[in-house]
Amino acid sequence: MADGHTIGQRDCRISTLSYTVAFLLLVLFFGGYPVSGQMLTYDGSTSTGSLQDLINSSSDGDTILLKAGQYPENILIDRSIILGSLDQNNPAEITASGGNAAVTLRTNGIILDGLKISGNARYGILIESDDNTISNVTISGLPRGIGLKSASHNEISGNTLVNNTLGIEADRDSQATSVFLNSFDNAEDALIQSEGISWSGSPVEYRYSGNVFSGPLGNYWANYKGSDTNGDGIGDIPHPVKTSVIGAVSNNGITESDRAPLIRPPEEYTVIAASIQSQPEPGSTLQKSLPLSMQEPVNTQPVNLNTVPGGPGTTTGPLNPSLEILTQFWWVILIVIALSVAVGVLFEKSRRGKNHDYGQDTLPATQSGNVTVVRKPEPSPAPDTAGHHHYAAHLPPALERKYPGAQYLAEGGVSRVFRAWDAKEGRDVAVKIPIRFDEVTGTQFTKEIHVWQELHHPNIVEIYAANIFPVPYIEMEYVESSLAAIGFPVDEKKAVRIIRGVAQGLLYAHERGIVHRDIKPQNILLAPDGTPKITDWGLSRADGTKQSGIIGFSLEYATPEQLAPNLYGEPGPWTDIYQLGALLYVMLAGNVPFTGDGMGEVTHAILHNETPLIPSTSENSEILQGIITKCLKKNPRERYTSVAEILSDLEKIHE
Repeated sequence: MADGHTIGQRDCRISTLSYTVAFLLLVLFFGGYPVSGQMLTYDGSTSTGSLQDLINSSSDGDTILLKAGQYPENILIDRSIILGSLDQNNPAEITASGGNAAVTLRTNGIILDGLKISGNARYGILIESDDNTISNVTISGLPRGIGLKSASHNEISGNTLVNNTLGIEADRDSQATSVFLNSFDNAEDALIQSEGISWSGSPVEYRYSGNVFSGPLGNYWANYKGSDTNGDGIGDIPHPVKTSVIGAVSNNGITESDRAPLIRPPEEYTVIAASIQSQPEPGSTLQKSLPLSMQEPVNTQPVNLNTVPGGPGTTTGPLNPSLEILTQFWWVILIVIALSVAVGVLFEKSRRGKNHDYGQDTLPATQSGNVTVVRKPEPSPAPDTAGHHHYAAHLPPALERKYPGAQYLAEGGVSRVFRAWDAKEGRDVAVKIPIRFDEVTGTQFTKEIHVWQELHHPNIVEIYAANIFPVPYIEMEYVESSLAAIGFPVDEKKAVRIIRGVAQGLLYAHERGIVHRDIKPQNILLAPDGTPKITDWGLSRADGTKQSGIIGFSLEYATPEQLAPNLYGEPGPWTDIYQLGALLYVMLAGNVPFTGDGMGEVTHAILHNETPLIPSTSENSEILQGIITKCLKKNPRERYTSVAEILSDLEKIHE
């Protein structure tokens, strides 16, 4: 038995090592972009500290959304976060009182979106770092709107700079920065010492004044005097941008200009798609995040702006040296990755057989409104509060005696799941245990036991046994596969059958005062006969109980009330109804209804975008679209009042 454990642990180490090598190479190759973070909302309450305090306590990859109101602070951002407004229609306003800048960016990879900046600091935004994005920001009444100091590869798009003494300023060391689709109306709009500023984006297909055109789009300059003879919304002559002379240093004849100045403000232009007929200008970029007013309505076919020539990240300047090396030897990297993954797969299969997806718990957030993206760690030692260690691949010793030979299946942020054999009943079971044995996790796990053991329905995974001794655990029905594992889209008949079963399970729970609040494909298991079964009730809530201290959800399936409870109220049965509609959409369309390049964009889409159409032409498409649209209403009061109403509309589907 000891030899078996030794071999299993050795295989685990080899497998983990091979995956780790592949992972590290991928991280190195793709620049190590952050993959997770938490989402925080802030309302300026002094009881929770200042906005600067919140920024100082945040980590790379976090998103901070400000509620509407004024924030009288000068803030310094020195970590790669997203800072934006919770309500884009009523943006938060940072009002600086003196100082060098209202907002200073001092590290790479920051995103500012949807803010207002005013006050009497020297700069509205001072950029002292690289690879930042400033979009949909309004800056007014300051000596300088935006300043760039030794800052490269930044993107400034969709902003409004008005009534400032100087709109934008860049020193000679600021390179490869794109400035487009902005509105300028200042005493002096720009003062530039660098040749490395691009004043228009890559060519795109856009709609202006009811007609469709192709070409680059620059900025709107209120003092531009040129004409538009062909009606494409672009001025016939470039707009000059003033360059400066510092002391005795000449500008050496630098002539900067916006070659595609907008005749009208940016909101009168709607980007349809990237143009493939024309090549982008050197140094230009296609915006990562278009202003909302310029986006094509969501019922058109979406365009992935990251895949077009001259798309996001297309900038002038030399490659990072490490990327140059990796680019030259890309074939070696691919071989190493392939071998590492292959070795890992072989050892994983030999060690524990097929790995089943039993749904991933959402990592707990630290406060209301937080979101933590789930990452599934490799099996590794995890200490409990008593100082003991156990491996994720094994049950704790106290349970190993009860379930000998249990196989590790999966884990999330709160718990792990194992497949075991119940000799007494002669059946496979799934055993779920907390990932940690601290007070907070124990409380959450105990709550899940209390809620789940009261639910007995064909469309809900059945609990066979549950106890907190010798350690907290749940023994439940073993179901081999999950909805997430089958791949999307699925055919309409199958989607309707699955959604009907999930709805029946939720109706049963709602009638008993229990709301799930985390309906997603990973939490829907499929029995061999195709019966869908809801699992993972760790985020559920019973009517009449107070909100637990642990609040989490999966961002892509999050509801408006989970993201912005101050606007839409607390989650309830209407939350499951929304997620039921999202689940139906995913099965029919093959992707979630609201997407974006980052947490901020996804959040904005969920809170503001209209529900997209499903790609269906069947006789049932109108009924299905109607169900989805009503489920996904932003305001919970406009959704179905009960799951029973959804089941009633599903009965109208023609088989």
